[in-house]
Amino acid sequence: MTPQSNAAGDPRAELKQRLAEAKAQRDKALEDIDRLREATEKKFWTTVQANLTGSYHGAQRDATEVLGYTRDHILKKTKQYGK
Repeated sequence: MTPQSNAAGDPRAELKQRLAEAKAQRDKALEDIDRLREATEKKFWTTVQANLTGSYHGAQRDATEVLGYTRDHILKKTKQYGK
């Protein structure tokens, strides 16, 4: 069989364009998700730090039970995201 003539344009170019657009949309959405995740982490760890600063003796131990993180992890994250 002979190839069909394409009066509507080049299907390869159209496919490549549609796929490039889909990839661009996906990349933008993933960047938005990363920004949202970073903002959420900052807010969470800033709140944890604010609640632990000046708290009662043993507050860090209680925080480890509630949050499910080790004291070391809590310390690292509050320093990373703290003010």
